[in-house]
Amino acid sequence: MRLLIVTAWYHPFIHPRAHRWTALAEQWAAEGHEIHVLCSGRVGEPAEATLNGVHLHRVGFDSLKELAYRLTGDKNGRGRVGAGVQAPGILMRVGAWLYRTAWKSLYFPDDACIWYWPAKRKALTLLDLLEPDALITVSLPFTGHLIGLAARKNTRGLYWLADMGDPFAVQWQPLNNAFLYGRLNRLLERKVLEQADAVAVTTTQTKEKFRAHYGDEAVVAMHIVPPLLHPLPGVSERRAFMAKQSGKIRMAYFGALYAPTRTPDAFLDLMERSFAAQPELRERLEVHFYGEIFPEFYGMLQQRPFIHLHGLRPRAEVRTVMQDMDILLNIGNLSDIQLPSKAVEYLASGKPVVHLSYSETDPFLEFFGDNKLILNLKVENGRVGESSLHDWLQWLEAGKPAPDVHDLNKRLAAFGVAVLANTYRSLLNA
Repeated sequence: MRLLIVTAWYHPFIHPRAHRWTALAEQWAAEGHEIHVLCSGRVGEPAEATLNGVHLHRVGFDSLKELAYRLTGDKNGRGRVGAGVQAPGILMRVGAWLYRTAWKSLYFPDDACIWYWPAKRKALTLLDLLEPDALITVSLPFTGHLIGLAARKNTRGLYWLADMGDPFAVQWQPLNNAFLYGRLNRLLERKVLEQADAVAVTTTQTKEKFRAHYGDEAVVAMHIVPPLLHPLPGVSERRAFMAKQSGKIRMAYFGALYAPTRTPDAFLDLMERSFAAQPELRERLEVHFYGEIFPEFYGMLQQRPFIHLHGLRPRAEVRTVMQDMDILLNIGNLSDIQLPSKAVEYLASGKPVVHLSYSETDPFLEFFGDNKLILNLKVENGRVGESSLHDWLQWLEAGKPAPDVHDLNKRLAAFGVAVLANTYRSLLNA
């Protein structure tokens, strides 16, 4: 096949969609398919290149931040691997305030809107030049699907697969100014669902949310494609948990926090109550955060001595760090329609997981099922209940069962890149 993939984020961006579609594109290229990727520009990256067999076409910028980096020549700004975590200076605080109060109130459909025009022009040019067998558009950001709508209008007979990493208009918290754009958001999302030849989502909950908002017709072409685990871990990479009756207990959270959908407030409250109940924990418990720390969370995390901030790190390093930890932490979303991509990484680690759940129908809990290594702490009215606090303190010191490696690896095989590539290819061949 000859495919054109439109995704704002691609390697070397550290983002779940970039990781997923870089792996899929390279898998198809290795199988002998001709793969072209249209993505956003990045400081230090050429506009045209071939990487691991994939033909890359970089145009425009996925956000004002990337545009600023191009103007300043900054290659190590916020959001870059290895940039570390620093206290937001006056310029960053002013910029964040302007983003929240001005830019976020005006942009449409999202902060990648400045990418739309150069990406649309390039996409239409590539469609004419390449005459691909299919077009794949990826969200987030939703701007990518607008390019799909433009391609549908301008290119007759083109097969279009829309990969919905996250919903857009049916989000619990609007991604743009709902007062100005609410009806238009729903109209465009419905058009994507109805005009795409195939739509991929990651959870049943997402599909049912779309059905509830747009009706049965909108989900006729919708298919569930699970999270990606790449590369698949080897047995030798896993190190068993050893219960510690003394000494340090190391716990880590991997990923970003997004206000108000996913915040650390309930977790920090749980920690302070844990220290009040068992003061010795204050010296023993370490909590590590790996991922970008946005300015609104920096102060509340940095001021606590038991918390260590590491910023964005290479994926290989993150996997090693997971094995060095005693416990993995997941802070759930307020909505029930998104399964964090790290769910499959947490499962693959074979490590104990403590999960703060905000939803009765939590995709993260559903994904883990009856796994004995997960402790679920229900958050109600902004905090973990007293009985759950007691359960947490007991579980913290208790021994943990070792996973059945054979069964675990058998389940994880369904999330490998070759399996997902075949699943998407079956949708394209349809």
